[in-house]
Amino acid sequence: MPDEVVLLHYSAPPVVGGVESVLAQQARWLRRAGYRVRVVTGKGAGPDVEVLPLLYGRHPEVRRAQAAALRGDTGPLERVRDRIASELAPRLTGRVCIVHNVFTLAKNLPLLAALHQLLDAGVECRWVAWTHDVAWDNPAEVGRVPDGPLRELLRRPRPEVAYVAISQAVRSSLARHLGLEESRVEVIPPGVSLEGLRLVGPQTRRILHELPWGDRYPVLLVPVRITRRKNLELAVRVAACLRDQDLSPLVVVTGPLGAHTAANARYLDELRGLRRALAVEDHVVFLAERGIRCSPRTVGELYLLCDAVLVPSVLEGFGLPVAEAGLLRVPVFCTRIAAATEVAGELAHFFDVEEPPESVARRIAQELASDRAARLRRRVVEQFGWEQVAREGLVPLVARLCASAVPG
Repeated sequence: MPDEVVLLHYSAPPVVGGVESVLAQQARWLRRAGYRVRVVTGKGAGPDVEVLPLLYGRHPEVRRAQAAALRGDTGPLERVRDRIASELAPRLTGRVCIVHNVFTLAKNLPLLAALHQLLDAGVECRWVAWTHDVAWDNPAEVGRVPDGPLRELLRRPRPEVAYVAISQAVRSSLARHLGLEESRVEVIPPGVSLEGLRLVGPQTRRILHELPWGDRYPVLLVPVRITRRKNLELAVRVAACLRDQDLSPLVVVTGPLGAHTAANARYLDELRGLRRALAVEDHVVFLAERGIRCSPRTVGELYLLCDAVLVPSVLEGFGLPVAEAGLLRVPVFCTRIAAATEVAGELAHFFDVEEPPESVARRIAQELASDRAARLRRRVVEQFGWEQVAREGLVPLVARLCASAVPG
C-alpha cells in the first residue's frame, strides 16, 4: 500500500501563487499525518522538492512545442511528452499522486498529454485531479489548444482518477465539461490560516500546539499580568458560565505574575483553586503556568487569533489592551472603568465591575453571535481553517487511496 504522496504542479514555492500556497500547506499537513511527501514540479525549491524543468509551462521547449502544435505540427510536442512521461513514471509508480490543475488547464500541453499517456500505460499510481480551475471556463485558455486530440484531453474523464474540486462552483463546471456525475467530484476547499499568511511566530505556534485553540469557541484573550486588580476570578467564572451555556470556551491569560508583589503567587494559587472548584481546568489557561513568557509579537499574534478580548480589571492607569485590541479590530469586553472608557469611548462592550458573571457571559455570547465580522471569522475557522480542511478532507482522501489496491 502506498504511503508516499507526490504533489505535482507546474511550480511550487518560493514561486508565489494561490495553487503554490495550497500545495505547500498540503505537504505540511500530510507530513503531520505521517505520510512521506515529495513535491515534483517544474520550478521551485525546498526540502523534498524535485525539479523536472519540463513541467514548467514557460520552459522554452514546452513553449516551442505548443506553438508548433498550433501550426499543425505535433511532432515536437509528442517528443517533449515522451520525455516527461519517462521522467515521471518511476517517480509516481506505487504512490498517491495529487495533480494540481494539470488535467484541466492548457498551461503545459506536453505534461497534460504525458499524464494521459501514463494512465493509458497503466502506471501503478493512485491519481487525484485536484482542480482549482477549468480551462473551458476561460476562452483565452482554450484558445491555446489546437482542435483535435489535444483539446479533447481537456474533456476526457478517467475512471482511474479521483476528482477533487476546490468549490461547488468548480465542481459543477468540472462535472459539466467532463460529463461526470457531480457525485464523482469531491469538494475540498483550500484552507486558510494566520500561520499560512506568515503571521504566526514560533512562540505562538507552541501555544497553538499545546492548547485546543481551534476546537474552542469563544476564545477569549486576557492580555494582562496576574495581579489582584486585574480581577481574573471574573474571567474564570465567565468561562464556567459560557460552558454552562453549552459553549466550549477557552480563556487565555497571557501575562506573568506581577513582578512587584510577592502576594501574586498566592493569588495565582487562589485562581487555580477557583478553576478547579468550577471544573474549568480545560477552559482556563494561565500561560505563566506553562513557563511561557509572551513576547510583544506573540501577544499581537494572539490578538489576531482570538474571538474577543476580555479585560475584567477593577483598576487600570491606561487601557492598553483595549487600545491594542481596537488597533487590530478585535471585539473588546471590558469593565466600565475610567481608563477603558477614556480609550474606547462607547465602542467597547462594557459591563459593570459588580455585574454577575452569568450576565457577562450572556452578553459575550450574544454580541459575538450578532456581529457579522465575528460570525464570518468563526465560519472561516470552522469550514476553511487548514487544520479542519486537512483533518476532514485531505487526509481522509489520501488514507482511502492508500488503503485501496494500486491498480496493476
